[in-house]
Amino acid sequence: MATSKPVTVLEHIPVAPPPEGTPKLTLPLTFLDLLCLHMFPVHRLIFYQHPISRTHFLDTLIPTMKNSLSLTLHHYPPLAGRLIASPDNSSLPEIRYEEGDTVPLVFAEANSGECNFDDLTSGHPRSCTEFHPLVPNLPPASRAPDGYVTVPVLALQVTLFSDVGICIGITNHHAVGDASSIFGFMKAWAFVSSHGDKSETTSPVSLPAEIQPFYDRKMIRDEKGLEQIFWDNVKHIKVEDRHVHRLPQITDRIRATFTLTQNDIQRLKNRILAGRPELAHISSFTATCSYIWTCWVKSRYQDADSDNNIDDDEDEEVFNCAADCRSRLDPPVPGNYFGNCLVACFGYAKTKQLRGEEGLLDAAEGIGEGIRRRLYDKERGVLGGAEDWFKVLSKLKIDRVLTVIGSPRFDYYELDFGWGNPKKFQMPSTDLSRGISLSKAKDHEGGGLEIGLSLLGTQFDNFTGIFTQDLKALHSF
Repeated sequence: MATSKPVTVLEHIPVAPPPEGTPKLTLPLTFLDLLCLHMFPVHRLIFYQHPISRTHFLDTLIPTMKNSLSLTLHHYPPLAGRLIASPDNSSLPEIRYEEGDTVPLVFAEANSGECNFDDLTSGHPRSCTEFHPLVPNLPPASRAPDGYVTVPVLALQVTLFSDVGICIGITNHHAVGDASSIFGFMKAWAFVSSHGDKSETTSPVSLPAEIQPFYDRKMIRDEKGLEQIFWDNVKHIKVEDRHVHRLPQITDRIRATFTLTQNDIQRLKNRILAGRPELAHISSFTATCSYIWTCWVKSRYQDADSDNNIDDDEDEEVFNCAADCRSRLDPPVPGNYFGNCLVACFGYAKTKQLRGEEGLLDAAEGIGEGIRRRLYDKERGVLGGAEDWFKVLSKLKIDRVLTVIGSPRFDYYELDFGWGNPKKFQMPSTDLSRGISLSKAKDHEGGGLEIGLSLLGTQFDNFTGIFTQDLKALHSF
């Protein structure tokens, strides 16, 4: 018996910036872009409770979204462009936009029997694959007659849940820009879409200064020769082999959203400072990540005989998060700089520490020290030791590394395309990266945070139990 598809593609539209007034643009990759050249693509989903009919979707929303995207790409042409790589590694890759380049924009309709809006926006546990039909795939790389490889850097999908809501899916190649750059683009698209009738006009739209991208790559100074060091480490990996990383059609992984309220986070801070008063300042980020890190490590051992894991207890656990360094470079880079401007912060602790009674305290100390070491070392600067970063990465045991993607700084719940604020934000990227996503909670006036987590079934159950139990214990502290 034939099974129905979760979504049906209605239109596949290549969208270009307005041809008049959008000049060609070439952006060389900086050493900070090279760090991201072979990272997983980043996947985001934004759900809106916007009950419109299929007819309205086809006749009104599709033309409006298509044209507002075109007008936005006038300001963000690199996203319509391509990553260009030479066939013999004789030159660094670059992002290049030329007239005729487009962004693939898919419009689809969800099958209510296979893809339920209320279920997907609830945050409760479900198979990761239920989200994947809503995520656009980057088109495949192509090779020109001269051997140069061209790689699309952005794909978009707008899916209708008839009479219920809409989901916007975004997939971007990491080399084109970091979370700040992509969020700036999404804010610009929402701004253009929600300001007036954008179904037909082709006149340029002025953007607020903070989301008008800044493209001058000369601002990223390379005083330490990092470009060549980083290029030597990545140039032998074929771009076309690594850029797609499609989400799996079948997986045993389970996804859910966990929320820590402002009250929960304050209790975490109080607990940490009561045990480690020398840690003068504990941020909400550090407190939240410390708690998740300990729960994550404990969940690996919940069903294990601790006597058989004494060797594992001596292993080093690693926490990894990216920090925006725009304001910390010398000279500082504008906040609206478009590209990658991230440095990695690593926190370390032994497995036995994070599993122990003072696991939360040890986690907070490790994360806090990692952030301070990277961002607040005035003598070495934010790029101190950067020449050895690839050596550090090569020594990490991947199953002992917890990585955070996303940031509470970029509030996707504020993006209004004219339909009101989103109901749910998800980052399916964690299905590939095996990390966690972190964002502001939907009702974040109280300062809460949402944690998106994707784990295999048994570990997921363990994590859920530990998260709930330890949080109850915290409230009695």
